[in-house]
Amino acid sequence: MSEKIGKTQEEIDAGLIFECRQIVKNIVKIGISEQQKIKIIELLSLELESRDAMNLVLSTVKEIKKMDHNVKFSLTIDDKEYNKNKLLDV
Repeated sequence: MSEKIGKTQEEIDAGLIFECRQIVKNIVKIGISEQQKIKIIELLSLELESRDAMNLVLSTVKEIKKMDHNVKFSLTIDDKEYNKNKLLDV
């Protein structure tokens, strides 16, 4: 009988997905707004190695920002004074 050594690719992928879900759970646990979630997605996209993937995510975020009209925290106005004390302290 052959003995399994190491983890399968599926097990490795499942572990990585679990870690991602834990990160999301911790972010949501903090209690952030929808607008802050979009900003986090935008900032994370800038960390992607694939320029094509980054551009796709950024264009999607841009479209979402266009739909964002009646919010106290503006994603469409990049003015520092407008958003002062409204962003998470990073």
